[in-house]
Amino acid sequence: MVTSTLTSWALLIHRALSDRGIDCDALFRRAGLDPARMNDPNARYPQTGMQRLWALATSASGDECFGLEVAQHWHPTTFHALGYSALASETLRDALLRVVRYGRVVTTGARVDLEQSGDEVALRLLGLLPGAEFVPASVDAGVATVVILCRAGRGEPIDPVRVSLVRAEPGCSSRLRTFFGCPVEYGAAENRVVFRASDLDAQLPTTNAVLLRVNEQVLTDYLARLERAEVTVQVQAKLIQLLPSGKVEEGFIARALNLSLRSLQRKLEERGVTFRKLLDDTRQQLAEQYLKDSTLSVSEIAYLLGFAEVSSFSRAFKRWTGRAPRAASPLKSAPPP
Repeated sequence: MVTSTLTSWALLIHRALSDRGIDCDALFRRAGLDPARMNDPNARYPQTGMQRLWALATSASGDECFGLEVAQHWHPTTFHALGYSALASETLRDALLRVVRYGRVVTTGARVDLEQSGDEVALRLLGLLPGAEFVPASVDAGVATVVILCRAGRGEPIDPVRVSLVRAEPGCSSRLRTFFGCPVEYGAAENRVVFRASDLDAQLPTTNAVLLRVNEQVLTDYLARLERAEVTVQVQAKLIQLLPSGKVEEGFIARALNLSLRSLQRKLEERGVTFRKLLDDTRQQLAEQYLKDSTLSVSEIAYLLGFAEVSSFSRAFKRWTGRAPRAASPLKSAPPP
């Protein structure tokens, strides 16, 4: 299963890196992500690319708690219409139940559950792919934004009872303890944040039935579009992953997605697109990103796009754009492969 995440998450990473004076666009291109897509509030990035970005950004920042810094750039629109829907809910419990119900809008690679035990309620963040490893900063950011949302809804400080994280304890653990205002357990079996039930059941001052109704309709419509478009997102994500290997035949991609060739062709046909068009579009988008990176030669870009020969890439690029790739590259010449 190929999963995706709203580009608005990447926008928070971009802002946090920019505050540090780090060249964000170069990191995005190294992660295989087009920075321009952040300007589209409905766009999504493959989760594999987002995890690469989280790893690169954490390394570039030199901060083990970089995820906490990213989370503090959170805005309700980071969660698309879910942010405003949550804040317009009657209680925080209702708000978190909407996060459970509509969480796929934010990411299809993880889900959240609410679990009550006595006078405590635990929100659990669970990865959907067996064995999937998440960059610790991405989990820190996810847990922190839940707490930020709760504090924004209440309009006053609210601290969890405790937080559990799968990650190993970082050297900056005191910052996490200060932010959450409660004990933080490391090396846990799962990621969770535990609240007092009484804190979740108090009425919110931001409740707004009209705003809630409007945003829930937006969420329903978005999920419907996401489910229709999901197969094309999956194919493009798998292509980005496999292009350097050259294994991008339609049958190979179908098997990688656990589909028969005929099923894949039918699903793409239902969406009015062909595999060849998706392959061409994906290669062109990546080529235009890579050519902006002065550290990559044309021959290296040809390899990353799965072309056996530079000449094959050059012909394809000229067909796409009417220009030779060297004319679009900041490099005047390319070293031999």
